[in-house]
Amino acid sequence: MTEPAPLAVVVVSFGSADLLRRNLAAAALTGPEVHVVVVDNFSTPANRRAVEELGAAHGWHVVGMPDNRGFGAACNAGADAARRLGARTFLFLNPDAVISAATVAELRAHSLREPLALISPQLVDSAGEVVFRVARTDLRDGRVRRRPAAADPATTDPGDWLCGACLVVHDELFTRIGGFDEGYFLYWEDVDLGYRAVAAGGRVVLREDLVAVHDEGGTHDDGRRGGAKSALYYRYNCRNRLAFARRHLGRARLLRWLLATPAVSWEILLRGGRRQLLHSPRLLWAAVRGALTGLALALPGLVTGPRPRSRRPSVLMVHPGAELYGSDRVFLQSVEALLPGAEVVVALPGHGPLTAELERRGARVVVCPMPVLRKAALRPAGAARLLRDAATGVVPALRLLRRHGAGGVVVNTTVLPSWLLLARVAGRRVVCHVHEAEWPGPAVLQRLLLGVLRAAHTVIANSRFTAGVLLGLVPALAGRVTVLPNPVPGPVRPAPAGARPDGPVRLLFVGRLSPRKGPDVAIAVLRELLARGVDARLTLVGSVFPGYEWFEARLRAAAADAGPRGRVEFRGFAPDVWPALADADVVLVPSLLDESFGNAAVEAVLAARPAVVSDLPGLREAVEGYAGVQVVAPGRPELWADAVERLVAAPAAFRAAAARDAAEARRRHAPDGYQARLAAVALPVAPVPAPRTHDDARRPTGLPR
Repeated sequence: MTEPAPLAVVVVSFGSADLLRRNLAAAALTGPEVHVVVVDNFSTPANRRAVEELGAAHGWHVVGMPDNRGFGAACNAGADAARRLGARTFLFLNPDAVISAATVAELRAHSLREPLALISPQLVDSAGEVVFRVARTDLRDGRVRRRPAAADPATTDPGDWLCGACLVVHDELFTRIGGFDEGYFLYWEDVDLGYRAVAAGGRVVLREDLVAVHDEGGTHDDGRRGGAKSALYYRYNCRNRLAFARRHLGRARLLRWLLATPAVSWEILLRGGRRQLLHSPRLLWAAVRGALTGLALALPGLVTGPRPRSRRPSVLMVHPGAELYGSDRVFLQSVEALLPGAEVVVALPGHGPLTAELERRGARVVVCPMPVLRKAALRPAGAARLLRDAATGVVPALRLLRRHGAGGVVVNTTVLPSWLLLARVAGRRVVCHVHEAEWPGPAVLQRLLLGVLRAAHTVIANSRFTAGVLLGLVPALAGRVTVLPNPVPGPVRPAPAGARPDGPVRLLFVGRLSPRKGPDVAIAVLRELLARGVDARLTLVGSVFPGYEWFEARLRAAAADAGPRGRVEFRGFAPDVWPALADADVVLVPSLLDESFGNAAVEAVLAARPAVVSDLPGLREAVEGYAGVQVVAPGRPELWADAVERLVAAPAAFRAAAARDAAEARRRHAPDGYQARLAAVALPVAPVPAPRTHDDARRPTGLPR
C-alpha cells in the first residue's frame, strides 16, 4: 500500500529569526511525514543569515525571497518548494504561532480524508483564551464578524473563512483555486482563499478539538499600548476589503460596500481602541489612506463589474536585440521559464532571428523604439543618437507598460536604463537581469550609469563575479542581488572526438567577432603553432556588430598573413554551434576583457571538447573544476600555443577529462533548474506596495495576523 505524501509546514518570515528560534525550532516538527519550509521575505542580510543557520541546524528547507513580496506570494513560493519535496498537504503557520506535533499529525490525517477542505484548529492565546475560530464576512456590506461559538464548525457559506495564521489545505484544493491571491500583499488573502475554496466546491472546517497557540501581533509587536494595531494593519485592512469586493461582487453589492466604507473603516480603526489615536494620530491617516486606495481600486467596478484575478499575470520582458548569440539564447530560456505561469509580452528594438524563436515558444513580440546604451554613446554623435532614441521611446514604452506588465517587468541587461525608470514610474515590479561585468568610462561614470539599478526591486546576476562587481560599484544593491548562473543547453549527446593521428589540429573560435572577444588572438595562436611546425587550422564562427566591418577586414588581413591560404575559415554566424564544436579538436576562448559568464567556454565543455580559456575572473568561474580546460593569461599567443601543444600531446587523457567535465556541466547548467529558479525569483509578482512609511519599515510585512 502506498504511503500518503508528507505534510509541509510552511512558515513565512520577515525579520522573524527570533520567533522562529523560540517557536518553530522548539516545536521540533520535522520528521519522515513532516517537512518544514521557511520562506524568508528579505528584511536584512543579518536576519537572512540567521534564518539560514536555523534552517541548517533544524533540517528546514529555506526559501530566500530576494525582497518582501507579501504573505500570499511567499505562501505560494513555499507551496511550490513543498511540492518539490514531495508534500501534498500544506500547513501555513505564523512564526508567532505554536503547534504540537500531535496536532499537526491529526490535521494531516484530516486533510488526506477531506482534500477539498480548508482546516484549522482553534487559536488560543498563551493564557488559553480563544482568540479565533471561524470568522464571517457579511457579503452585504463587508463587515467582518466572528461566528457564534455554537455554529456548525464545518461550513460552506462563501463569507466564512479561517485565519491564515494556522491553516491546512491539501494540494488538490490549493491547485484547483490557484493558491493565494498575491494581489493583496497583506491581510484579506485568507478571506479571499476561503471564498474561492467554497466556490470551487470545498468547505471550511474548524477542528474544535485541536488548538494552536497564537499571541496575536507577535510578528509586528513594537510596544504599542494596549490592543493598538500597526499602521500597516489599518491601511491594508481598509484597502483590501474593497479589493476583495472588486474581485468578487456584482455592481449592486459593490455599491453597498462602497457606501459602507466610512463606517466600516472607522470600525476597523477602533479595533485598537480609541486611546491609540491620542498617542499616534498617524494611525488614523493609515486607515484613511487604505480606504482611499481601496476606493480607487473598487470604483471602476461599478462600470465594469467584478474583475477576478488573472490566473496568468502579464509579464513584460525587454531585450536590447533580436539576434541569437549567447545572451539572446539565455533570454530565450528566461522567456520559457515564465511562460507556464504568465502571459509574456517581449519588447524588442527590431525584428531578427530571435523573433521567430520567441513566437514559436508562445510569447507575443512587439517592436518598440528604445535607447540602447553602447560604447558609441561616449562619443558626441553616439550620445546625440542615444538622447534622440530616448526621447522618441518614452511614449511607446509607457504605453506598453500601461497595457502589459501587471505581473512584473523583466529588463534584460543594463544597457536599457530608461526601461528601469519608466517601469517604476508606471508602478510595475521591476527585475533587471545583468549579464555584464564591465561598463564604459571611468568609475564615476560607471557608478552613475549603474545607479539606475536602484530602480529595480530585484537584480539577477549571471555569476558571482558579476554580483561582486555590481555591489562594488553600487553597495546599495545589497540584499537585492540574486546569483543565477546562465543555462546552457548542450547537445543531446556529445559527439566523440576523433583520434586524428595525422590530420591538422582543428582549432575553433565561437562568438562575436569583436575586439574584446579576441578572435585576432586566435589567429595569432594559429600563426605561432604553424611557426613551430604544428599542422593546424582555425575556424571562426560568428559575425561583427554593424559598424565593426573594419575589424572583420583587419581579421581577414591577419588570416592571410598567418599561413597558407585556407588555414583560417570565416564561417559567419551559425544559429546552431554544436556541429562546429563536434568537428573541433580544441576550442579557444581568448577574450581580452573579462566575461561576466563565458557561454562559449561552457558550450565547449558541454560538447566534451578540450578548451583553452583566458585567465580572467568571470571565465575562471565558468570553468571552475573542469580538468579538460587550460586557463592561460590573455593576449599571449605563445602561451596559448604552449597550452594547445599540451592538449595535443596527451589527447586521450584530455578527451577523457573533457567527457567527465561534460557530465558535470550538464548538471550545473541544466535549463530546467535555471527556469525553476528564475520563475521563483521573477514570478511571485504581487503588485508593488506603496512606499512604506517609517512605521511600516519597522514592521515585518510578511504576515502579521
